[in-house]
Amino acid sequence: MRDLVAQRVYGLALGYEDLNDHDDLRKDSTLALLVGKRDLTGERRVREQDRGNPLAASSTLNRLELGIPKSAISDRYKRIAADNEAMDRLLVDLFLESYRKPPRKIWLDLDAT
Repeated sequence: MRDLVAQRVYGLALGYEDLNDHDDLRKDSTLALLVGKRDLTGERRVREQDRGNPLAASSTLNRLELGIPKSAISDRYKRIAADNEAMDRLLVDLFLESYRKPPRKIWLDLDAT
């Protein structure tokens, strides 16, 4: 779970906000190093179809983001559940900690596309 969250957060920090970007990023050895993977090429992955890809694909990350904690145990396809509020708080806390003194105002520049 830690690796999945790390992959998603580092992807966001690098400007890859869309999950489908991770279908290419899953092959990225540098991102795998950031995430903390030891097998940077993915050659030792258990499932043959995952070999050569050290990181998760967009479908796995999608299950992480859309899983509902209460139904994750019984849901066949979305067994991963995240605490979205805790992740939101973490991202805000990490942003604020990156400043010596938290900014008084934060401008959100949203792109309509």
